[in-house]
Amino acid sequence: MFEKFIIKIEKIISFIIKAVIFVLPLFFLPWSGEYFEFNKQFLLWLAMPLALLLWLIGPVMAGELRIKSNPLNIPLIIFLALTALSSAFSLDKFSSWFGYYGRFSDAWLGLLSLVIFYWLLLNTGAADSAKKIKQLLKLFIYSAAAVAIISILAMLGVVKTLAPDPFSILASPAFNPAGGSLLSLAVFLSVVAVLNAGLLFSGNLKTSEQVLFGIAWAAFLLVLALVNFSLSWIILLLGLGLVIIFRWLASGYSLKKMLNYYFLLPLALLLAASWFLIKPETNLAKIILGANLPQETALGFKPSVAVSREVIKKNSILGSGPGTFAQDFSLYRPAEFNQSPYWQVRFDKSASQILELAATSGLPAALSYFLIVSLMIYANIILFVKYLKNSLSFDRENYNLISAIFTVFILLFFAQLFFAANTVLNFSFWLFFGLSAAFWQARNQSLFKEKVIKLNESALFFRTARLALFFAAALWLALAVFEIKFYAADIFASRGANREKNLTLAVKLNPDRANYAIALAKFYLNRAKNQARGEQKDNNIIQADISRAIDTAKQAVVTAPNSVQTQETLGMIYRDIRPLTIGSEPWAVDSFSQALALEPTNPVLAAELAKAYLNVNDAEKAEKYFNLALNLKPDYYDAKFGLAKVYLKEKKDAEALNLLNELAQQSADPEIYYELGRYYYNHQEIDLAIDGFKRALTVFPNHANSLFSLGIAYEAKGLSGQALKYYGKVLELNPDNNNIKKKIETLNNIK
Repeated sequence: MFEKFIIKIEKIISFIIKAVIFVLPLFFLPWSGEYFEFNKQFLLWLAMPLALLLWLIGPVMAGELRIKSNPLNIPLIIFLALTALSSAFSLDKFSSWFGYYGRFSDAWLGLLSLVIFYWLLLNTGAADSAKKIKQLLKLFIYSAAAVAIISILAMLGVVKTLAPDPFSILASPAFNPAGGSLLSLAVFLSVVAVLNAGLLFSGNLKTSEQVLFGIAWAAFLLVLALVNFSLSWIILLLGLGLVIIFRWLASGYSLKKMLNYYFLLPLALLLAASWFLIKPETNLAKIILGANLPQETALGFKPSVAVSREVIKKNSILGSGPGTFAQDFSLYRPAEFNQSPYWQVRFDKSASQILELAATSGLPAALSYFLIVSLMIYANIILFVKYLKNSLSFDRENYNLISAIFTVFILLFFAQLFFAANTVLNFSFWLFFGLSAAFWQARNQSLFKEKVIKLNESALFFRTARLALFFAAALWLALAVFEIKFYAADIFASRGANREKNLTLAVKLNPDRANYAIALAKFYLNRAKNQARGEQKDNNIIQADISRAIDTAKQAVVTAPNSVQTQETLGMIYRDIRPLTIGSEPWAVDSFSQALALEPTNPVLAAELAKAYLNVNDAEKAEKYFNLALNLKPDYYDAKFGLAKVYLKEKKDAEALNLLNELAQQSADPEIYYELGRYYYNHQEIDLAIDGFKRALTVFPNHANSLFSLGIAYEAKGLSGQALKYYGKVLELNPDNNNIKKKIETLNNIK
């Protein structure tokens, strides 16, 4: 009876492993704010600890724990411990444990789940034979083929007709269930295409499987051609080269033995990859789809290196914490980055997963990771050599299998050097890492040994083991409760209807996620501004919403003090409530100062701080920070305009006039023409002033300040009729303006 129970548990674990392999690349849900990474991570967080818990039940009940040990175990434990330590001392602890909002794949909990997955592959019966390993690989290929086919349908506009979604994600031609990014999709499918070719090349598949693999191959190649990402072609070339080399080694260095029908597949893929690398301008998307696919914004390799270098200089041991690259980028973004087309984008991913690992988790963690990969590569090479030398026991089918697995493992590590990670790519890496170890552990007992721990040697030890199992179960339940709360919070936060109620619930369910508090603070601010613009203003409602906006933004700052977004949001609120309240200006200065300290090379924040100083009549500091903004970005229009206003305030007439004339040539902005008009009016050049105000009206006919100033200018010239004309237009725009009414009445009396 007991043995049957253990067998059932093993079957459940095997089912969970197979289900995750097939489902994860396809898994997404349209209920959360982010459809892909968030849901895939939650799937891993729930499934893998549950499978581990089930695995522990058998040994604890039987009183005997069997563990497959190998040279990788200790480096793995060290790597996990170092990343956990980095998370504990992180700039943003919540993001380190549970992932940075929007990408999520960098969570330490996700890493733990993947290590558990690797552990289960080695210590359960899910991958204890070549036959079972091949079954898992087929599931993986079929899942990837489904991803490719769905992606093609999305590019053709078919997916959007299947189901409505609140954010129109399904309607995008870039939609794909593997992660939403076409570039990451191309990297993923290029790796799976190599695996597909390697298994087809082996020639040991059933006819039905050959057909399915052929369809998958066609889908992979079509997606790669449509996306046309250079790194995916490089991966394909490198992978197919390794496939051919391994086959050549197995054939005894005989090209004749290599050449058969199946050799045509890798040859065709090699030619396709070579063509697209030689002719990168080839645009099949335009030909087939009739339109270009959306272009993705990604951080370049050079700024990624610069950011990582600065973080390592500051904290080489623990880094900034997993999931904190966004903070690192803000703090250390190079000033030269302001000249790029994406200078206003805050990147939360490095161009290289390895660079990001070194920066966020520290050099010791990165070195331990390299040690793990190096040991796996070394073990495979040593075992390959032994396998090939032993011609008597040479098993061609198994050789083709492990060579394909090892090739994919190498490619996934190569991708980590030159591309950012997501959940599917990380999962694929640990899958092939585990399958490679699982294949060899049954064939080399000197490297892969089994340790037996007797749990029932003493009653105390046995009871302790059971108690530990109970606490493990309680820990999993507690984790599940937290995960459900976090998931519910994101569902509420993503709902469009009844925003105040839903965002308040999101903040309550997950107070450690500052994004929800930021969204709620902005909601209160916008409601106050809309109330102030309404016909029936209620000052009590306006002031209440202003207080709520400030308090909620302050809560976000407390939750994530090292996030530039929280400080910037608070500064923005203090800036925008200036017309609605009294005394907010000094607080805006303080908040924008904090934001600039967290992102010192951002010209926008420097300019916002300068404007805040200008509002408190500190022209000297306003000039300092406008000049800082221009040093960071010499062509920054807002900073130039702000500096011109400072010059006007400081009576630096020549500098102000030169700057205003320069800006007037660059842009048809009514505010520039208005300021030029004011300058000339203040210098008693009324005709030039009138010309400036009229130029403003040609761009924006209802520019109230220019209309009013024209009235003043014509009144100064003694042209009361013209003055009344423009005052009348101002009154039409502002019917409740008593000052305008008095001016019109005075002029009419004089007239």
